[in-house]
Amino acid sequence: MPDFLPDFLREELNAWAGGMYLRPMRFFYAPSVQVPVHALDEAEAKHLSRVLRARAGERVLITDGQGGCHEGEISLLDRKHCSIAILRSEQVPRPEPELTLVVAPTKSTDRFEWLLEKATEIGVSRIQPVWTDRSERKQEKMDRWQRILVSALKQSQRFWLPALLDPVGFSEFLTSEWGAATPGKFIAHCEPARPDADKRHLLQAMNRGEDSWVAIGPEGDFSPAEIEAAASAGAQEVSLGEARLRTETAGLAAVHLMQLAQIP
Repeated sequence: MPDFLPDFLREELNAWAGGMYLRPMRFFYAPSVQVPVHALDEAEAKHLSRVLRARAGERVLITDGQGGCHEGEISLLDRKHCSIAILRSEQVPRPEPELTLVVAPTKSTDRFEWLLEKATEIGVSRIQPVWTDRSERKQEKMDRWQRILVSALKQSQRFWLPALLDPVGFSEFLTSEWGAATPGKFIAHCEPARPDADKRHLLQAMNRGEDSWVAIGPEGDFSPAEIEAAASAGAQEVSLGEARLRTETAGLAAVHLMQLAQIP
C-alpha cells in the first residue's frame, strides 16, 4: 500500500480489501485551504459543475501540495462558485528520502513538459533545470511548468508537490550549497567512463534511504569537462542501460530507478 496516503484513506483501502466499497473522491489543489469552509476558484468550480457533473453532497479531497490532506463535502455548487465544508484534515509526512532530478530542458518544449508531468506522477521531491555546454534551448517557462506539476499532482493524487527550482548553469548547480550537501550524487551519461571510474547502473549505485540527485544532460549529452567537474564535486558516473535514450526518456527512467532503489 502506498506510504504517502493519509490514515483515513488507508482505512478505506483496508475496508475495500475486505470486500467493502471504497468511495471515489474528486481531488483538488489549493496552496492555502480555508477551514472550516473552502471556496474553489471560479475555473475549478466551472470544471466541477459543467465537466465533472458533480453535485452538492459529494465528498472531495483537497491538498495544499505540502502534505495537507483535507476531506470535504460540497455544500454549494453552481457554474461560478463552489463551497466545500472541511470534514477532517491530516498532514501526510514528506516522502523520504528526497530525490531530485537535475535535467537540461530539451529543445522541444513538449518533450520537457511531458517529463515534468510524468516525473511528478511517479514521484520526485524536486526538479532542478540546468543549462549545459550543449544545451540547444535556454528559455524557461516557469509559470507554465508549475501548472503542469500541479495538474500531474492532481492526476496522481499525491500530497507533496515537487519543488521546481529556478534554472541555473550546471557548474553553478554543482557548487550550490544543497547540490554539494546532498549525500547521493550521480551523473548519467553515454560517454565511456573516465579512467579508474566505476561506472555502474544507477539502480546498483544508489543507496536505499539516502537523499540523492541524478543529473541528465541535453540531447548532445554532457561535455567531457562537465563530467569531470561533476566527478570532482563527488558525483558518481552512472549508466541507465545499454540503449541511448532521449533526454526526457532518460529523465523518466532515472526517476523510476530512484524509486525502485528504495524498495527493501
